[in-house]
Amino acid sequence: MISILKTALEMERLEKFKRAAVECYGQSISTTEENAIEFDEEHAEEFRRALQILAAAVSVATTPAQLQTVQTRFRAELHDYRDATHEQIRRLRREVDAAASALEEFAGKTVNGGDDHEKELKNLLKKLEAVSFTDRLDEIRAAIRAVSAGIVASIEQMKAVNQLAIAQLKDEIRLLHQKVQAGRRASAPPPERTVETWDRQAIDDQIDLMLSQNTSFYLVLVVLRNLNLIAARNKGNVVEDAVKSLEVRLQQQLGNTAITGRWTSNQFIAILGSAPANAMTLSRDVSQKLMEPYSFEDQGRPRTLAFQVSAGTVDHRTGTDVLKFRARLEQMSTALGGSAR
Repeated sequence: MISILKTALEMERLEKFKRAAVECYGQSISTTEENAIEFDEEHAEEFRRALQILAAAVSVATTPAQLQTVQTRFRAELHDYRDATHEQIRRLRREVDAAASALEEFAGKTVNGGDDHEKELKNLLKKLEAVSFTDRLDEIRAAIRAVSAGIVASIEQMKAVNQLAIAQLKDEIRLLHQKVQAGRRASAPPPERTVETWDRQAIDDQIDLMLSQNTSFYLVLVVLRNLNLIAARNKGNVVEDAVKSLEVRLQQQLGNTAITGRWTSNQFIAILGSAPANAMTLSRDVSQKLMEPYSFEDQGRPRTLAFQVSAGTVDHRTGTDVLKFRARLEQMSTALGGSAR
């Protein structure tokens, strides 16, 4: 009896250790995504999106083979991003070195030209002084021509120096503006309505991944039936701000583990790794919460805006036909009044 109890306790300990290890692995991928060095904005966004999909795959993985697949893809993504970033850095270094060499050469010529310019002006003044004592007209004319040519050359030299000074001044002004803007952003209060959501491509990729692994998951589809009408009646960023607030509410209601995103112009999807406790009433609760008014200011005047919301749920369970899931999702979208794109 004691042996059986000891074995059961050991199995429980190993199960807890396994869950903690998988959770830490998923968090490690998410931390890598959050702290990726952004050298090229578009490339970094693609890298982050790939890691987000991998982190989500870890959270629903149920077999060692699935985790090994995630590890293989994770390693490949890291290597590709490292190689691409190193190449961009090497190219930037070459460009900086070339620019530095050109600037050094130009600066050297400008300094030497300035010294020569001063000597040339002194020589011209001496020529004018010397010719002032002669009565010969040809010598006076020759001296005037020489001085005139020297003055023209001096003016061109001064233009080059002034252009360099102006370029430096513009660069200093640009840096000053950047510092001012950074100070304003630092002193500004943080936005109240922010949430990271996925686009349709990322959502479809995640659904395809989970279907290919034949893992169970739960999907909530939200449709804004009056979005076009509201957009026609309101100008500026009012509608988009309200949509962002709706996305925040959806994320908060379903929890941070849910994957949420905009599937089409008026449809939003949330993916849950497992069925929620209130699965029977989830779509009703989501609709009611998202239909509550959204408050904002329009040209300094307080206003409210409300969406007409329909919501439905579709789930996939391990062992069921994966080919039927997409058809059921499209049918529910049509039934709720969603748009194609």
